[in-house]
Amino acid sequence: MIKDCDWIITQDERRRLLKKTSVLIRDGVIEDINRDLNGGDMIIAGKGKVLMPGLINTHTHISMSLLRGYAEDLPLDRWLKEKVWPIERKLTEKLCYVGALLGCLEMIRTGTTCLVDMYYHAGAIAKAVKKAGLRGFIGQGLIDTVSDDRTSDESLRESFLTAAYKTVKIIQELNDSKIKPIVAPHAPYTCSDELLMKSQVMAEEFDTLIHIHLTETRREQAMFQRNYGYSVVEYLDRIGFLNGKVLAAHCVWLTRRDIELLARRCVKISHCPISNMKLGVGGVSPIPELVESGVLITLGTDGPASNNTLDMFETMKIAALLQKHNRWDPSVINAQQILDMATVNASGSLGLGKIVGRVEKGFEADLILVDIRSPSLQPIHSSDSLIANLVYAAKGLSVDTLLVQGKPLMLKGVFQTLDEEEVYGLVEEALEELDIKPSSNS
Repeated sequence: MIKDCDWIITQDERRRLLKKTSVLIRDGVIEDINRDLNGGDMIIAGKGKVLMPGLINTHTHISMSLLRGYAEDLPLDRWLKEKVWPIERKLTEKLCYVGALLGCLEMIRTGTTCLVDMYYHAGAIAKAVKKAGLRGFIGQGLIDTVSDDRTSDESLRESFLTAAYKTVKIIQELNDSKIKPIVAPHAPYTCSDELLMKSQVMAEEFDTLIHIHLTETRREQAMFQRNYGYSVVEYLDRIGFLNGKVLAAHCVWLTRRDIELLARRCVKISHCPISNMKLGVGGVSPIPELVESGVLITLGTDGPASNNTLDMFETMKIAALLQKHNRWDPSVINAQQILDMATVNASGSLGLGKIVGRVEKGFEADLILVDIRSPSLQPIHSSDSLIANLVYAAKGLSVDTLLVQGKPLMLKGVFQTLDEEEVYGLVEEALEELDIKPSSNS
């Protein structure tokens, strides 16, 4: 029982907000929502708190927690070639597991209950997510070309595809309904047509999502226009890659025609405003036009090496402010739309629209309690100001308690599934193994 919550943000179809209400959870599912409820063999106090759906991060690379603060204030090309790619060659299965544990720890602490992750040694990441108790969609990143002409390396492609099938097998053996495999071709400029289409075949085989970086930079668009005479999105549509299984991260450099195609093919988007701004790639994703065209927009942090946090509250605020600033219009997007992106839109994009993302009877209890007895979250003038406070003023550290399928992963700020100090110890050992030198932008 979550007893006597000051507020409940239901995120149901009517976006109802309830006051002084309790929630009864049985076997991981919300059984009842009412003012006068009794029962429950565990009582969690809701007084002074807001109960709401857990946030869903639809694009990240959590093992890159180990690289937080390592490669700073560099142009993207140097950031990748001089810092990130060389250190990633040192990453082992064990190191990715440790980095993922640290990422899970941060997500639990800051209110994220579900993540979409693409990285190396994805099976190890899935094991970390299971240990933490989070919900996850995990995929092995796929690459087979690194040249501008996208000449493929067949042996590299087969190696990555083998790793991807291994990841699926590991996740199946975890036997955890909360953890699903996805297919994760890295990007159109690092994947040949053959690898992109093999990704589609694999997604059909396992009835799962395809997650890909898309039009993150102007350089990517220019390369496709120069080589093929089409934008990236137009090219992918011509080869038959785009469909409703695709969840595309970034989508910054889009034409009007691109937006129409993404809408027509039911492609979902993970908007990652902070990493786009921090890496200085230029451009702002045209969120208002995408929304107007009916494209489902969700939010992602990207990896901790380019954000540098996994705090989805921070991402919600920046997502709103960026659009307002870019369009010179404070009304171009509102707080409720942003909260939708991090909850119901995200669950819908992952095929979980009838399972999580709402505080509603019959939904699984992926929930967070936010402590509103805080100077930065007071006063609350109305239901509208409550939503605004959560989007514009709350921090991840405002989260008091987090549950996934009704199981507490954090209670009153205390971790329940992971040993915080143990994880920090493992991280220290990992840094010694990586032998990371101090960051420099010289």
